[in-house]
Amino acid sequence: MAPYLILALATAALGFFLCELHPSRRNDLIFLVITGIAMFALSVPRAATVGVDYQMYLDHFHQVCEGGLPFVFSPANGYRTEIGYSLLEYVISLFGSSQVVYAVAVALVCLVLNAVFLYRYSPSVWLSIYIFISFGFFGYTLCTIRHQIAIAIFMFALPHLQNKRFVPYLLIVLLSATFHKSMLIWIPVYFLAQLALDWRTYTFYGVCLVLYFLFSEPVLSFITRYVYQQYQVGSYYMLGRDIPTAVIPTVFALVSVLMQKPLLERDSKNLPLINLALYCGCLFLMTLKHFIFQRFALVLLPVSMLLLPEINRCLAISPQQQQELNSLRKAVQAGTGSKKRYGELRAQLKDKRAMYYASIGFILFFGLLYMVWILAANRLNIVPYTLM
Repeated sequence: MAPYLILALATAALGFFLCELHPSRRNDLIFLVITGIAMFALSVPRAATVGVDYQMYLDHFHQVCEGGLPFVFSPANGYRTEIGYSLLEYVISLFGSSQVVYAVAVALVCLVLNAVFLYRYSPSVWLSIYIFISFGFFGYTLCTIRHQIAIAIFMFALPHLQNKRFVPYLLIVLLSATFHKSMLIWIPVYFLAQLALDWRTYTFYGVCLVLYFLFSEPVLSFITRYVYQQYQVGSYYMLGRDIPTAVIPTVFALVSVLMQKPLLERDSKNLPLINLALYCGCLFLMTLKHFIFQRFALVLLPVSMLLLPEINRCLAISPQQQQELNSLRKAVQAGTGSKKRYGELRAQLKDKRAMYYASIGFILFFGLLYMVWILAANRLNIVPYTLM
């Protein structure tokens, strides 16, 4: 697991000293290029054994290379209903049929999509990339490839969700569903995510969660008689995960809810993201009984790449507060200002700055803790890292 830990620690160090201490869009871009190259260098030369689903995707890619477009649209294509992914593989096949060609293309698609999104929308690019690595999203790009491309596309729907633009949100979700059809479930979530978070919504979600734990098996047994028959109760996907699986995502959801007021004061458009974080926590709790719900939870966990930096920014000294402190200092030096008010504000902002850096420390620590657990559990089979 050493390569992944080194990547996370180096990302944290570079991000703090380059982007946090010397913030600029130029430094954000430099940071994205350096970390992107590092992740690309890990993605491409890995052996087919690195990533639980990687060999399966390589086998399908070779089928596309041999069969071409006729295979893509034929019933023999297992991903014919997810035509976006099949067509992507066909385009890749035009450049060659080797594992290297496939690995290069997939790494570029996954990493570039995430980098572009975070550069445009993240309040702290370096923290977002650190979360991308430490929360396991980079690891998922090494195995659950269709799902990760679909999630990367879906992320571009979030700004439209925040701005209540249903049509572009719908179109992006439909595009993501051409890579993984399960993404269609997020269409009605557009309306749920706009709900205000108060005692009524918390009560509703709480009751739904209790009913799920009480009656999920008979309900799912009935549903899987007719559709998704491979997910019948007792099958692998219907088994439960252990408690550590849900700890960090649930903590993320709770922190997001507890920080609702400052998040909404900073930007009222954060409400849908807080809702998604809450759904993410609930879905991870649901995985304790049925593993299949983790597939949906993992679509929402990347919201942490936006919300955790937002929470961090809520604790930062605002430009107005810094300007007021500077003005008071000049007034005191000129003999016209209140030394008492200056001292009070200075102490207040000193405490706020300490809280701001403490929140960065918490994100780095719990991110690393989560990553160590993911690598130790090794459910993605990305450890040990070996070369092809």
